[in-house]
Amino acid sequence: MNDMTAQSAIEAHPKGLPGHFYYDSEIFGQTRDRIFFKTWQFACHQSLIPEPGDYYAFSILDQDLFVVRQKDRSIRCFYNVCQHRGHQLVESTGRARVITCPYHAWAYGLDGKLRGAVGVTEQTGIKKSEICLTSVRVEDLCGFLFVNLDNAAPSLQETFPGVEDEIRTLAPDIDERVFADQSSADEYCNWLVAVENYNECYHCPGAHPTFASGVIDPKSYSITPFSAQVKCLRHSAKAQTGRTAWYDTSGSDYGSFFLWPGFSLQIYPSGLVNTYHWRPDGPTDTRVYRTWFSHDGVVDDSLQKVIDLDRDTTVAEDLVLVKKVQRGVASRGYVPGPLVIDPENGINSELSIYMLHRWLREALHAG
Repeated sequence: MNDMTAQSAIEAHPKGLPGHFYYDSEIFGQTRDRIFFKTWQFACHQSLIPEPGDYYAFSILDQDLFVVRQKDRSIRCFYNVCQHRGHQLVESTGRARVITCPYHAWAYGLDGKLRGAVGVTEQTGIKKSEICLTSVRVEDLCGFLFVNLDNAAPSLQETFPGVEDEIRTLAPDIDERVFADQSSADEYCNWLVAVENYNECYHCPGAHPTFASGVIDPKSYSITPFSAQVKCLRHSAKAQTGRTAWYDTSGSDYGSFFLWPGFSLQIYPSGLVNTYHWRPDGPTDTRVYRTWFSHDGVVDDSLQKVIDLDRDTTVAEDLVLVKKVQRGVASRGYVPGPLVIDPENGINSELSIYMLHRWLREALHAG
């Protein structure tokens, strides 16, 4: 979607969403079923499960899952639930030759097939060959693993065509990156409040002065839809090269790719790779994860400086902002005002917010 197409596709003076979209339990339930259970959700980076038997457990709302590296080095995903009596199979991360339920010790191979169960014999009439963990689709984008609970959904590449090529243009060595550091925090807000906050920099000069002077040149900042059909927002900016820059930013500019509904891959100037992803827990509860990658999995002094500055400034500032916005949208006095749509799509434009609202409404109405 080019600038002219984006501008012509919106109504005059669009307004923000009514406040109840951000706290209503019925809307959240529809969002759960029609968005988060039907779109590609980030699981983890493939470097976290490098060897056969390595697994990583995570959740999408109330659905527990795990990804596991197979003997042939492929990756599979399963619901994290024993087929016997429903106990959770694994927690966190680890390595196992077989997946054994801690409740009744039913044992599953890495392929999900039941291998052994206490008391299950030919005399019981139970056929082990007919019992298998329920699998979930898993696909890879530049080493980042995504899962989809909807078996009928388009593939990851069909959902985000062209995005991988753009990522590789900014970070040609993306496949060499390894998990290095992660932090997380409760945001005490609706997931959309958090995602909206990330996807506009209208507030950056005033609310994030260190980011605006240490990483990007705010005058060059722009957030635009990737294309007319692709639910991706592309952030771009020139690198900050002044004396206030956090580190040596030479080598490449800033780019970020927000993949609807809850993941963003950022490439900081000089090719520093990091991600955000959001896990909603309820209508007004969201946990945000901030992750950094290096070539060897080591956080050197230079990367540590950036991680610390980011955590203590931009991330800390956003945690305060979204909590206050959540309280505000629940106010009886909140009347959504007009979104600022800058024809130049510069730092002050909220075209990205308009697109998020449109994608949300489309998904809810489609259900």
